[in-house]
Amino acid sequence: MKYIYKVVLALSAVFFFAQSLAADEQTVLKKHFLTKIDEVICIVESKKLTRDQRNGDIVKALTPMFDFELMAKLSLGNRWKDLSDAEKEKFVALYVERMKQSYSSKIDAYKDEKVEIKKAEQTKEDRITLVTDLVSKTQKLEIAYKFHKPKTPIASKDSWLIYDVEILGVSILKTDIAQFKEFLNTKSIAELIDVLIKQS
Repeated sequence: MKYIYKVVLALSAVFFFAQSLAADEQTVLKKHFLTKIDEVICIVESKKLTRDQRNGDIVKALTPMFDFELMAKLSLGNRWKDLSDAEKEKFVALYVERMKQSYSSKIDAYKDEKVEIKKAEQTKEDRITLVTDLVSKTQKLEIAYKFHKPKTPIASKDSWLIYDVEILGVSILKTDIAQFKEFLNTKSIAELIDVLIKQS
């Protein structure tokens, strides 16, 4: 009986220790995320930068937080394996440029909004979602940032990386997946790459 009690006690200790580690990681991630947001807001509000300088600095600040390469791969689904190494490299580069341009254009609509973290959800050991509100004077816009933790650290990247963003429940990644899938139902990867080149 004493042996069973000790085993239960040991398992409980391990469980609570794991829970504590998870809570600590969430706290660190929240702090880092808000620090990055503050950095971006400072860049946006700077009067010394041109529009191109501002957008370039914002992209530079945010790039370490995003796993654009994984997003590019996931956006093609099963079609990713059909690409040659050269096509994969080209597609990733174009996808990254597409995402950067998208974020830069959205900055132009910034009007003194503030970001508030509502909650952190950790469904897996290597998955955390930060649910935030983008708060303006007239409304709140819910945006969820989905992070994953790569098994192997990626050079020049944070330890937790954003691989999807949901705005009012609409996933950027799932939207790309649906759009690319529809395009590739009737056209080739090469044609998709040509379209992305024209958009860049």
